[in-house]
Amino acid sequence: MNNNEFDPKNLPADASYLTGPEPEFNPDAYRQDSGGLITTNNGIADILLKNDRLYNAMKGDWTRTSTNGSGNMKITTGRRDGKFYITREQHNVREVAARCARYRAASEAGAPDALAPLMPDGRLGYKWMDLPDVIAIRISDEYFGGIPWAVLKRDRTMRAQFYRVVQDEYPAFICYPGGRLPIPIEVPYPNRVGQQKYFKGI
Repeated sequence: MNNNEFDPKNLPADASYLTGPEPEFNPDAYRQDSGGLITTNNGIADILLKNDRLYNAMKGDWTRTSTNGSGNMKITTGRRDGKFYITREQHNVREVAARCARYRAASEAGAPDALAPLMPDGRLGYKWMDLPDVIAIRISDEYFGGIPWAVLKRDRTMRAQFYRVVQDEYPAFICYPGGRLPIPIEVPYPNRVGQQKYFKGI
């Protein structure tokens, strides 16, 4: 037998993880207030503040500002009136909206997009949206409890609900011809839950 061929008889005795059931996918594990230090699901800030020395060092108001790797987003973290916060300012939001408008105009004129996704009928379609990161994070926080778009889009219903929010509240970032997304299933509009995470904020 060729060494590159797979033979199930050659599996080690403890290889049940290869043939067992798929692990359950829990989207809550990807929330922005979740992480390796968390044991109670209360957010990383709660765990950090149990360390009195660290808490005393962080008393008072303070702020720290940095930019992301591409330099188009300013991220500010800090503490104000005893509350931690994080804010993001994206500098190219207008450029993204203008890019979407150009794409939509070209698609409505019939210009093909060689990089567009395939539609259910097998033909090339058009890009659906071009959403700035700050908008995606805002929708995630306000409607989906902090579960990011990269995780939401794995679930058909939540993906469709996300598209509905974009279509109703952020139409400037829709690239699809006509400015309406071809949402494949009918879903209820998601309830706005607001920002409830401790380490997110103002």
